[in-house]
Amino acid sequence: GKVQGVGFRPFVWQLAQQLNLHGDVCNDGDGVEVRLREDPETFLVQLHQHCPPLARIDSVEREPYIWSQLPTEFTIRQSAGGAMNTQIVPDAATCPACLAEMNTPGERRYRYPFINCTHCGPRFTIIRAMPYDRPFTVMAAFPLCPACDKEYRDPLDRRFHAQPVACPECGPHLEWVSHGEHAEQEAALQAAIAQLKMGNIVAIKGIGGFHLACDARNSNAVATLRARKHRPAKPLAV
Repeated sequence: GKVQGVGFRPFVWQLAQQLNLHGDVCNDGDGVEVRLREDPETFLVQLHQHCPPLARIDSVEREPYIWSQLPTEFTIRQSAGGAMNTQIVPDAATCPACLAEMNTPGERRYRYPFINCTHCGPRFTIIRAMPYDRPFTVMAAFPLCPACDKEYRDPLDRRFHAQPVACPECGPHLEWVSHGEHAEQEAALQAAIAQLKMGNIVAIKGIGGFHLACDARNSNAVATLRARKHRPAKPLAV
C-alpha cells in the first residue's frame, strides 16, 4: 500500500512501544517490513485501526522468522534495497499543526515557507530513488542542523523520521532574482508581491517545478499570461 513517506515507521515504532513489543521495522522494496519477537495479533489489529492519515494498507503478508539473537528493544533499522514494488504518496498540503507553527512569532519556523512534518509536505516530487529516505531525495543537499536532527531522532516529536525536515538554519530558502536584482527571505517575498501588484507575471520555482503567477483580477496580466502560454480560452490550472 502507501506506507513510505507517510510516517509509517515512526507509527510502527510508537505502537510497538505501547504494546511492549521487541523487534524492528524498515522500508524495503515491497513497502515496510516489521519483525516481531512476540505474537503479532494485537499489533496487526491496532496497525489497521490507527493507521497514519496519509497511509493506506492494502495487504499484510506474514511468515515465521527465526532470530539469531532475540531483540531486547524495538528499533527502526536501515532501509533494505531491492526492486521496488510499492507506492509513494503525492505531496501533502501543509497540516494544521505546521500552519499554526509557521504563523506563531517566536517559533523556529515562523514564516518559513518550506515547513513540513511526517503528516505533510513534499513526497513524490523530491524523490530521486527508493526506498524513501533522505539520502535518496533532493533534501540530501541540506544537512540537518542540530535542532532539526534532534527532532528527527525524537520519537515523541511529530518530525520523528520526517525525511524532508528543515528549518531556516539548514533548509532551502526564498530567493528573488530579476534582471540583476537579488533578494532573499522576506525581502524576496515582498519583491514578488510588488511585481504581482504591478501587473507583472512571476515565475515561482517550487518543489516540483515552476509556477507562473499573476493577479487574476488584472485582465491585462491574465491576457499576457494566456498569450505566452498560447491559451486564448482554455482554462488554466489553478
